[in-house]
Order: sequence, then C-alpha cells, then structure tokens
Amino acid sequence: MKKIINLLFGLYKENGQLVVKVFGIKMKFKWANINQLEDVCCIQDLPKFKNQNTYFPHPIGIVIHPDVKIGKNCVIYQNVTIGSGKYIEENHSNVPIIVNNVTIYANSVLFNGIKIGDNVTIGAGSVVTKDVKANSIIAGNPAKIIKQ
Repeated sequence: MKKIINLLFGLYKENGQLVVKVFGIKMKFKWANINQLEDVCCIQDLPKFKNQNTYFPHPIGIVIHPDVKIGKNCVIYQNVTIGSGKYIEENHSNVPIIVNNVTIYANSVLFNGIKIGDNVTIGAGSVVTKDVKANSIIAGNPAKIIKQ
C-alpha cells in the first residue's frame, strides 16, 4: 500500500526543481531566478563598485543614486538607500560621498551632500544626514556618534 501511495503522491526536488506528484502526474515548478544583484537592487554603476571591492553580503533592496561616490573596500547590507534628498539639476554634489572601508548595516539611509570618512561603521536602521568623521561608529535616527 505504501508503495502505491508513493507512486501516486509525492513532493520532492528533481534536477533543482520542486516536483509535486498527484495521482502519478508530475508538476514541476521553477524557482524565480533572483540570485543576481542587478535583479534585486537599483545600482547603476555596479561594475565600478565591484572593481573597488565593494561587498554586498545580503544583496536585496539596495538603492544607490548614480552620482554617489563610494571608495574602496566598503560593505553595504540589505535595504540601504544612498541618495540625494532633493535633485538639483545644475549641481550634482547633493549626494553622499563615502570614502574607504565603510560598513553600512541594514535598513540605513544616507542622503544629501554629506561625507562619510574612512573606517566608519553605520549601525542598522540609521538615518545619516550630517558629515561623519573618520574612525567613527554611528547609529540612530538621526544618526549620532557612539564611539570615535
């Protein structure tokens, strides 16, 4: 009896696809191909950031304004937004400048013409609206220096 049930019904993986068997009929489901950074983030100059060794450990929901400057060896976690508070057509300096070795944790927002110095850590959920000096740890809404 158990062999008959296994022949008629089942749920398993076959060649990387989910297969449901009902009355002996196989129905295969393909997973959405969302493993590409380009599919789940809005980053226009992605090759430049990869060449600078910028790392995206959990790449989903990241939005980076095309004029933002990011230095080398930065780490940006999921759902981070880096952009301008207001677009000024004649002056593109209204976007953040992020120097080297900066880590930005999940759900943080950086905007306007601020400068983030070397070796800065920005805590999760922070809203950064002012310049941050090098070698600082900041967090909060609005972000404040926790340690320098």
